[in-house]
Amino acid sequence: MAAGVKIPKYVWTFLALVVGLAAGGLMPDLLAPLASATGTLIRFVVMLVPVLILAALSPAVATLLRRGLAGRFAGAVVLWYVGTSIVAGAIALVTSALIFRIPFSTNGRGAWTEASAMLASFGQGGASLPLIAIVVGVGLGLFGAKHDKTYAVLKRVADAIENAGDGLAYVMLPLILLFGITLGVRFGARAGVAHYLTMTAYTAALCAIWWTFYTFVLVKRVGRRKLRPILTEYYVPTALFAAGTTSSLATLPVNLTNAKKVGVRDEVADFIIPFGAVANLDASALAYIAYGPFVITHIFGLELSWLMLLATWPAVVLFTIAAPGLPAGMGTALWSATLFANILGLDAQAQGDFIATWIALSGGIPDMLRTATNCTDDGYTAIVFDARFDEWFGPPTAAEP
Repeated sequence: MAAGVKIPKYVWTFLALVVGLAAGGLMPDLLAPLASATGTLIRFVVMLVPVLILAALSPAVATLLRRGLAGRFAGAVVLWYVGTSIVAGAIALVTSALIFRIPFSTNGRGAWTEASAMLASFGQGGASLPLIAIVVGVGLGLFGAKHDKTYAVLKRVADAIENAGDGLAYVMLPLILLFGITLGVRFGARAGVAHYLTMTAYTAALCAIWWTFYTFVLVKRVGRRKLRPILTEYYVPTALFAAGTTSSLATLPVNLTNAKKVGVRDEVADFIIPFGAVANLDASALAYIAYGPFVITHIFGLELSWLMLLATWPAVVLFTIAAPGLPAGMGTALWSATLFANILGLDAQAQGDFIATWIALSGGIPDMLRTATNCTDDGYTAIVFDARFDEWFGPPTAAEP
């Protein structure tokens, strides 16, 4: 390999998963104690997630407020991103429930009994802590927007998280290795590979459904744009770069440049795309709701109901919006898996196996597909808003981003 060539994170993630899966499958008896200890490590990492959310969300809220969140344009962008995430979650819920033939309730329990049990599960195993962190983070951001000293501290925290982003991603590599070992010990190397390939195909299908909706309904119909130049000059180069970096922030300069190449004005692109890089994770909302039925029913053979999916839908959507800058394994993937594990009522050991399997299967190629979809959604949003800007808001002014 030539000197100075940097191996992308997704390659390291994939290699860690493959090595762990092979080792666990070939030496299950020897590595079983290590796989069992993974659950304890996962519970520790789960407790870190609320701290990271609080540190990332509060400066983001404060910055948006200081940049004029109350403005019609900025407010419309926020509502657009929230709305598309909700729609993505709804598509995931309906699609996965139909594919895996999910019943309305499980074990013959009534709807009220099951709903009560699920509400109780939110307070177990740290499942409610990220939601509490979101509320506190928003409150702290509101306070910081009005107080310069607090805002300065929050900005330093935000800068520290951004600078540590790559480091946190590489810290996840030993965890991915352990998750791969757990997957290999639990299912064997051959079955583990089969599950991973199926998860990859499943993710590709989900992203294709969402891409079709965003491209033909939102860009073509709402944005009234011709698709050929957008697909060739914006979508393809941006998606390929995003898949290679598996990072919305690393893709940001390329995303901005390619959006402007297809005619998006600077004042529109320079607000929508950077904001989307940290607050718009449509593909993650889509995937982490749809992964629930796949992992629960297809891999573990457990029961899942429509009520359980409905309970996770708003929580996962909220988390994808409120967890900017966190590596996938330390953010939405980890908490979504924890949420489903608590709703299922799994014991500590089973919960560790479940979460490790979820994160191992969702890394590598599925992560590349989700990142490419998340990043191009940001540019697509800028394209739609630019095309309809004068109609919706009037000519842009210096008072609005």
